[in-house]
Amino acid sequence: MSMRNQARPSTAQEENQIDLTPMLDVVFIMLIFFIVTSSFVKEPGVELFKPQASTQEACERGTIIFAVDANGDIYYNKNKVPMDRVMRTAEAAKKEAPQANFVVQVDRETPAYVVEDLIDTVRPILTAPPCISTDEEA
Repeated sequence: MSMRNQARPSTAQEENQIDLTPMLDVVFIMLIFFIVTSSFVKEPGVELFKPQASTQEACERGTIIFAVDANGDIYYNKNKVPMDRVMRTAEAAKKEAPQANFVVQVDRETPAYVVEDLIDTVRPILTAPPCISTDEEA
């Protein structure tokens, strides 16, 4: 009798083990799904002390974030953007996320005319009013 024809005796311990391979497959598929479908917010990359507001409304789908610091410098995606390049930057961001709204983060000391110029510059491609990011009043 050859060794090939003999059935391997199974032990009780081998019969009671659970095969975790299908569960790991499902976990990895779910992980890939959530990574692919998630959207990442690009931070402007400048530290701001936002003004406080007593009334606030949530901004729907606000993912295109421009920041204006106390000196009036405009930032997008951790890069300083001159006013003459704001429209091209905004158009490129809008192509990436067509449903996204614009959010403007301002410092307490930001000159108002810079924010006004920024909003006027991107106004032709706005699909909703821009949101101004503030801190909640204490």
